[in-house]
Amino acid sequence: MNTRRLTLSITVLALLVGAIVVGAQDKPKNLPRTTTEATINGKKVSISYGRPSINGPALAGQDLFAAAPVGTIWRLGRNEATVIESTGKLDVDGKVLEPGKYSLWARRLNDDKWVISFHPKTEDNGKPLWGAVAGGKTPVTDGWVADLPLTSAKAGDNSEFLDIKLSESKGKAWVTVHFGNVTQSGSFGVK
Repeated sequence: MNTRRLTLSITVLALLVGAIVVGAQDKPKNLPRTTTEATINGKKVSISYGRPSINGPALAGQDLFAAAPVGTIWRLGRNEATVIESTGKLDVDGKVLEPGKYSLWARRLNDDKWVISFHPKTEDNGKPLWGAVAGGKTPVTDGWVADLPLTSAKAGDNSEFLDIKLSESKGKAWVTVHFGNVTQSGSFGVK
């Protein structure tokens, strides 16, 4: 009887360990959102975004900035849309945006021109706005309130995960997007 209980206990334990191992393998990596922030002219500006991997299933090692076709609208991150929040007014290429939250979207306008587009929609029915909806389409395709022109450069290193940095220089906010071996950067005013 004791041998039977011992055998049953070992069998149950083995099944539990196996289920835990298989369950852990089936779950995708849960990468947390990251925030970059800076104080510009006494006003706090922050960008919250998800960090996809260039080696993930969507890109499979391809350089997004080179591989994306003209007309691409990208949520500039992973899962939930990337969001910028500011306590001051933003001056984006001559357009003044009121303090608050905006979703950010990278758009490829032509072969060598990307912009970061600001959109007033950050939520959908009280839930965070996601980067893609049914059919893989973006939830916003128009209604941009400002476009930040970006300058592309070859990076000195390779960033497997998307990295967005917000910094201050000469009274302006600088955004640098580093993904793979490319950086895209631009600046805007904060009042």
